[in-house]
Formats: sequence, C-alpha cells, structure tokens
Amino acid sequence: AQVGNEYYQSLQDAVDAAQAGETVTLLGDATGAGVVINKDITIDFGGFTYSFNEGVGSGDYTSNGFQILQGNDVVLKNGKLEVAAEAADKFYILVQNYANLTVEDMTLDGTNLDKWSLTDGDSYVLSNNSGTVTITGATNITANNDGDKAFAFDVCKYANYAVPTVNVNTTGII
Repeated sequence: AQVGNEYYQSLQDAVDAAQAGETVTLLGDATGAGVVINKDITIDFGGFTYSFNEGVGSGDYTSNGFQILQGNDVVLKNGKLEVAAEAADKFYILVQNYANLTVEDMTLDGTNLDKWSLTDGDSYVLSNNSGTVTITGATNITANNDGDKAFAFDVCKYANYAVPTVNVNTTGII
C-alpha cells in the first residue's frame, strides 16, 4: 500500500502511517490481516481486492475484517473486500462500522463469512452501529448463503452510540 510517496508492506501499516485526511492506495491484490481504523481516512483500492486472513476486533471478538471506530470520517472506494477462503471460519463481520462511512464503487463480498453461520446462523457484511453510512456508485454487497441469518447489512442502535443512518444510492446489487 502507498501513502503519498511512501510504501508499506501491510494495509494496517499504511493506515497507521497516514495522517488524518490522507489517502491510502492499494497497489495490487493483497491478502492480509484485518484493519482497525481510528482516523479520518480514504482507502482507494485502485480496482484491486483485499482478502482478510486474520481478524480484528475488541476483546475476544476478533472476527472482523475492518473495525472502523466512532468519531471518524472514512471512505472505502474502487475495489473489493472479501475473506480469504482458508480463513472463512475466523470471520463473521466483513466491516464493523461505528463512524461516518462512505462506500463507493466497492464490492463487499461476504461469501466466506462462516465463523458462526454453522452454529448461530448469523453473519454481517456491513454492520452499522453508529454514524452516517452512504453506499454509492456501483457498490455491491453480497451476504453468504449457508446460514439462516446472513445479512448484507444491518443497522443497530446501542444505548452508548448515536443512532446510525444508512443512505443507499447505488446502481449495484445488495
């Protein structure tokens, strides 16, 4: 990944190095660990795919691809997010969001969100817990189809978070 004129071996390293408001650019298809985002940032996937093979999260719940923390403005654009097939049993949320998030011209592929689908039956491609989410461009969101409760996205209200809002204006398929 790249930020300005600097190159990084992992997407998390690039996100950590970026200053608030900067753009991280993925330079090719990549497989790597989940990413925690706690700043205003844009990630431009450049038409490439990022496949998660190790989750992130809070406490014992490290089954997320992206964990986007509250109080930030984040843009994910021009690419694809998925869970690597060999890591399917480690994930049940592709993007867990608590921030203001724009998802533009992305494919969010939840096909391999299998961690709890065999027991509880639930998985979430885009979990919205706070903030304003805008789904735009030609964004596609695909849930897995092997459980009883596989969700393309949800909107959850928790007592200690602001009520989330999701605006859908996509030519893609959810």
